Amino acid sequence: MYLNRLIHFKTLLLLREAFTSLLPVVLVMNIVVLLSGLSDVLASQGVVAEGFINGNEVSRLYFFLVPFFLNISLSTLMAKEKELDQVSTVLISAVCFLRVSGFLFIDSTGQILSFQGSVITSVPATLVAVTLLHYFSRFSSLQFFRGRSEVSPVLQRTLNLLIPGLLTMLCCELVGHGFRLFFKAGVFSILFAALPKLQDIQEVILFKLISQLSWFFGIHGEYSADGLFRILNEIPSSQAGSIHFKVLHDVFMNIGGSGSTFVVPLAILSLPGSAPFKSIAQLSLPFALFNVNEILLFGLPIILNPLFLAPFLLAPLVNLAIALTAIHLGVFTISAPAINWMSPPLYSAYAVSGGSGGAVLTQLLCIAIDMSIYYPFLLLAKQQSKTPLDLRKRLHSDAYQFVNTEINRQEERRFITQKIDQVRGMEETQRLLQQLKGGQFLLYFQPKVDAKSKALVGLETLLRFQDAGGKITPPTFLPILYQQGLSKAVDQKVLSLVFDQIKQWRGDGQKLPQISINLDKDFLLDPPSVKAFIAQAKQEEIYFELEITEHTYTSEVQSLASVVRDLRAAGHQVSIDDFGAGYSSLTTLVSLEADSVKLDRKLVAAPEGESQRGQVLLQSSVKLCHDLGFAVVAEGVESLSQLQLVQHCGVDFVQGYYTGKPMPSDQVSRLFQA
Repeated sequence: MYLNRLIHFKTLLLLREAFTSLLPVVLVMNIVVLLSGLSDVLASQGVVAEGFINGNEVSRLYFFLVPFFLNISLSTLMAKEKELDQVSTVLISAVCFLRVSGFLFIDSTGQILSFQGSVITSVPATLVAVTLLHYFSRFSSLQFFRGRSEVSPVLQRTLNLLIPGLLTMLCCELVGHGFRLFFKAGVFSILFAALPKLQDIQEVILFKLISQLSWFFGIHGEYSADGLFRILNEIPSSQAGSIHFKVLHDVFMNIGGSGSTFVVPLAILSLPGSAPFKSIAQLSLPFALFNVNEILLFGLPIILNPLFLAPFLLAPLVNLAIALTAIHLGVFTISAPAINWMSPPLYSAYAVSGGSGGAVLTQLLCIAIDMSIYYPFLLLAKQQSKTPLDLRKRLHSDAYQFVNTEINRQEERRFITQKIDQVRGMEETQRLLQQLKGGQFLLYFQPKVDAKSKALVGLETLLRFQDAGGKITPPTFLPILYQQGLSKAVDQKVLSLVFDQIKQWRGDGQKLPQISINLDKDFLLDPPSVKAFIAQAKQEEIYFELEITEHTYTSEVQSLASVVRDLRAAGHQVSIDDFGAGYSSLTTLVSLEADSVKLDRKLVAAPEGESQRGQVLLQSSVKLCHDLGFAVVAEGVESLSQLQLVQHCGVDFVQGYYTGKPMPSDQVSRLFQA
């Protein structure tokens, strides 16, 4: 149970994924090394020049860069997991790794050198750097931007890492300086000098155990163990490794790759009912012939799978024991000091022994023993594949990362769209300003009549614009003004004009019907504006009908409901405008403290061919509103047939071109006289 918890520890899963991301580089490097062997054969035949492809140089270059590649891969995954900006995190982590690990440094002559660059230093340096960066980035006081809508979210996330990144680098610099002082003090040299010296065979066994355990937890075993032994033996990266018996290691302990897994794809292909693994086996078998088994380790998987821990550790050590026993009994001797680690099985044993058949038979025995070791565990793995717990956990994590990434992308897309809309809005505003120059706002009024008697009962206030030439235009400019955040200013202008007009009518001795005004939520949700309106209306002894669109009301239900109560308490009436225009909420209607409901014109004018169903919908809507205690106004009535329809459905009041078009104030005065 504890091993299973450890295997699913988040950091180890990140390490596994980081090494998995290096797999393409590993395979490319191995293919190049294979091609170098082919080029050597062709060079001996005079087909290509000698050294046409230098596989050893490619292998050494990869070995040199693996720690840095791992730093980039791991920091990228950690940035995604901790929701940090990935590019900035990778760069900051890379600088910290280079400074702390000694991967690169400049000597007194100005040359760039490398000494302790290994996976052993890369992993902790990366973990510490990204963890510190995440810790510092959580403090809002260290961020430049917090909820600034005018700055791109991507730019915010990047610049907000400036101070946390600086603090992270300073902390890593202190840690690196401390390690350098520690090394200069010779503490490690004194400690290692006190330890008992390992014999050659003991060193090989310890190296292999460290390598296998590292591989099992998703860390490249050979590079980890080699890095540790280089530090212990103070061997620079540019020099040969420290492990003796390397031929035995490459030829007998690593048949098919780490863990001596050459037999695994063969066993899978011969195992009945192992369909889930066969594609992995078929893909990995050609590489296993050249001792490359990363596909098998990560694809089966063997690493981070407690089921394969025992055979993964046991097979190489059993092979070593068999080989040493055969050498001790004189079955064969090692005659070649070194061999390419990618040499295929059987040929490698033949080559290192100077053509001894005993060495080949010994390697065949090792392969047979490895088959017997791995086979029962593969049978259990077939059962394990039916409940892939790790796969479900990874899918769950991947789903979170997918959603989180998409949210960030949508946030950036919304920001870009918003900025584009703002730029277009500014351009439209500039054009509107040119149109408004020299003109003035004025009011038109549309009559509201009783549905039965057609008597005038009210006037709805409508805003118009008169340009410098005297031309009157409808309020097509309002969306532009609203987009620029001027809706409240527009409402205040309308109220100012309304109060002035009412004073003029009263001065002329006109008896006024109820005046309706449309108010936007920005005005209604501004307490000082509402308070000033109520005070002025009370002073002038004027009581309005205030129309609020259903969309406006439902978007801010609680706040607007309180405002509606205050307006009705001050003597004003409230009407819900455009009911049925959008996503009408009947539950919202129930909670409204309004006096009337104005039906949207779409309910009055049903689509062509839907007149009967439209009448049913209209009649039901009117009855519903009446049952809830609302008076009902039908707007958009433009013909006699529509008037007769709404009268038949029982509406109380009517507005539309048929009963009265919007008109200026002087025509309204004549309407009063009539």
